[in-house]
Amino acid sequence: MSARRGADLLCDALVAAGTRCVFGLPGTQNIGLFDALRRSPLRTIVATHELSASMMANGHYRASGRAGVVVTIPGPGFTFALTGLAEAFLDSAAVVHLVGAGWREGDAPLRLQALDQAAVAAPLVKACLRLDDVADIPAVVAQAFATALSGEPGPVLLEVARHVLDDAAAPAPAPTAGAASAPRLDAATLAAIVAATVAARRCVLFLGQGCAAARVAATALAERLGAAVVTTTSGRGCVAEDHPLSLGFELGGTGSATLNALLDAADLVLAFGVKFSHNGSRGFALRIDRDKLVHVDASPAVLAASRYPARIAACADAPSALQQLLDALPATRADTHRFGDADIAQWRQRGRAETLAGQVEPNVAGSRAADFFAALERTLPADAVLVTDSGQHQMLAREHLRVRAPRGLMVPTNLQSMGFGIGAAIGACVAGRRAVALVGDGGLAMSGLELLAAVRDGIDLVVIVFVDGAYGMIRAQQLAASGRAFGTTLAALDGGLFAAAIGATCLRVGDDAQAVLREAFASRGVVIVEVPLHDSANMHWSRAKGMARRALGPGLLQRLRHWRRRP
Repeated sequence: MSARRGADLLCDALVAAGTRCVFGLPGTQNIGLFDALRRSPLRTIVATHELSASMMANGHYRASGRAGVVVTIPGPGFTFALTGLAEAFLDSAAVVHLVGAGWREGDAPLRLQALDQAAVAAPLVKACLRLDDVADIPAVVAQAFATALSGEPGPVLLEVARHVLDDAAAPAPAPTAGAASAPRLDAATLAAIVAATVAARRCVLFLGQGCAAARVAATALAERLGAAVVTTTSGRGCVAEDHPLSLGFELGGTGSATLNALLDAADLVLAFGVKFSHNGSRGFALRIDRDKLVHVDASPAVLAASRYPARIAACADAPSALQQLLDALPATRADTHRFGDADIAQWRQRGRAETLAGQVEPNVAGSRAADFFAALERTLPADAVLVTDSGQHQMLAREHLRVRAPRGLMVPTNLQSMGFGIGAAIGACVAGRRAVALVGDGGLAMSGLELLAAVRDGIDLVVIVFVDGAYGMIRAQQLAASGRAFGTTLAALDGGLFAAAIGATCLRVGDDAQAVLREAFASRGVVIVEVPLHDSANMHWSRAKGMARRALGPGLLQRLRHWRRRP
């Protein structure tokens, strides 16, 4: 076969790895690659900023399970994408970052954009790979994807020397790309888990993001065991939250008291695909007795780092392990060894009461936040994915929206990056999901121009914007602390004019939120839905208490607390 340029071979390798789309920006150093992308079957989404390109790749993986690919130039393109790599690293998202090769030891000094990119990125990625020979393209690209997808998914940096794009080589068969064969439970470990499960009278099934591809097996196992189902935030929807055994919605907030009581009441906690990170463990406030915990995860590093020692810790692919356990268990289970309907109803009531207790929330569209999200839930397709930014709107969504599909709620879980929502939602749309972005007006100001890419590429995307003229969550924290806010007020942005400028449509929610949302979901193209937020009575009361704290001063407050503790 005739020789082909390295840029074309790189595109061939991406296609062989299962890639359908890349996200990124062209620059002087990757002109050849973008010319090859133009000729390739790959869809290329050009972002306005490398940060958003990396968030698009993150959202693409998290919506589909297929590795996302981001392409940037070295130097500033690389550094702008770093936050997206960090988010992917902490949120277990498989992303491959193709970047022009940077400086390395032995290179001439004082070069343009001379950064040791591998050293900078090393703490944020699973591996740093480098292509210096055009003949190595198939093997190195396959290695990058296998690393990104195997074990705990995560980002991989792949530096490509500039000459590789121009050098020529004969096409070579691409190695099989993708994750290595998923590890399965060995016979002895499976037998031990089966024995523990059969003996338990009450089981809790604790599901994380690693179970996103196991909806059928997870639901069937819950039904077989009569197990109460709880999840991490990233695992929500692995069992639909309208299922009779799911407590994912009722225990979807940040409180831990009810969840800990449930775990105490159980004989066995079966945790599959759960990292037990800070957010996955409610700030490490969960209490799980070692003797009742079975922890199954595809990553040995996750199991080794867990703060929750387990009676049985097994390195295995979570979906495979769920199916193995389901197949090995007896077909029936005594009613005395199940959570009954009355039990689940009680835990639902307790969990919801904890979520609602002491809430300090704004009014949303002139009503309670719960009312708006109920309207959104009625309108949102069951298989859609809601993608949020970081902020008050995310907390409200987590507390008030039932998630009915795996990967149905996507948030920047463990880095909490503002600027995530819109880019990740675009990536999810490109992956084939019906995605809806939910951001605050601060998030829109930060990344709203990424909607230009969605308009240009004909992507249908509804963007719900909570408008309160502030960084709402930070402002609320300031008011609660001292009754004063500073640095959190935003300049007003006219959503209608903004939408017109970028070729989008703008709708505003008034008295009938559901009607506006229905119109938005029936529309084509990019639709911005403005939702007004206002301070509630509880927020005014919180501010008054903050003013009192400031007036009394820390010394008097400490003395009052000491006085109240006196016998």
